[in-house]
Amino acid sequence: MSLSNNRAIIELTVGGLMLSLSALAVAFAHIGAGGAGFYRMLFASILCFLLLKVRRIPVLLKSYRAQLYTGLAGVFLAIDLVLWHQSIYVVGPGIGSILTNCQVFFMTVLGMCLLKERPSIYFLISILLAFVGLYLLLVPEMTSSLGIKGVVFGVLSGLAYAICVYFLKINTQLPDGGGDKTAQMLNLGIWAALVLLGYAMFNGESLAIVDAQTLVMLIIYGVLVQFVGWLLVNRSIGSISLGVAGLILLLEPVITYFIDVTFLGKASSTFQVCGALLTIFAVYIGSIKPPEKVQPLPPAKEQKRAGPLRG
Repeated sequence: MSLSNNRAIIELTVGGLMLSLSALAVAFAHIGAGGAGFYRMLFASILCFLLLKVRRIPVLLKSYRAQLYTGLAGVFLAIDLVLWHQSIYVVGPGIGSILTNCQVFFMTVLGMCLLKERPSIYFLISILLAFVGLYLLLVPEMTSSLGIKGVVFGVLSGLAYAICVYFLKINTQLPDGGGDKTAQMLNLGIWAALVLLGYAMFNGESLAIVDAQTLVMLIIYGVLVQFVGWLLVNRSIGSISLGVAGLILLLEPVITYFIDVTFLGKASSTFQVCGALLTIFAVYIGSIKPPEKVQPLPPAKEQKRAGPLRG
């Protein structure tokens, strides 16, 4: 594994740790699903804008395709957040985080079908182990209709999240890498904020920040999670395979789950603890031999020697 890949994995892991704070922030903020997501994207977008101004980098992305891909990523992130917040309200921050990270399966399918990534036997084994681990974690939560509803919301949020990450992935394959990463996140954040604001207004949610605790949680949600965490994720995800990115990000819900159990009094069975440990082991197995990445197109001078390219 090259040095650049190692650096990308480290940055993605740190970004995942920042993301692990998100479910806890949502759980302790006294605000609706749309409002929480709106403030997350608003605070992060303000910081991205200020950072771009300090660095004297244009706020708008030059490429129309980069604007399109990051905008679509923002729309699907907003959908993910709405579904995920509803799931958290039903099953709690720990299980809610694990549910949305069923994205690992959706990411792998998208990588195979759309990016032509070829999974190794190690990676297929890791997917199976991760599936078993998630199953052990979720079975106790599905004993009521409300619990099933929470699980469905969580799984659908994982699908929306995987599509969001897919658009970020293909954006990095543009000639200029999709433009400046901070400008990408600003465009993503603006689109996501607009969608979330529309959702909150349509459902009659109040956007009032009712107390200091909610303000602190929303600042954590917007600054550490979206600004720091997502910048690291977006900067690193183009250097590694989509499937491995999903597995690394799968650590985030496991960490949140153990915080929920250890510090917040979440009831947990032996099977659920085993499921969380099995999920971590699956991440390790998947990193041994990741899916092969799509090879970049050869330079123009080499394309003649390489033969005709498929359209």
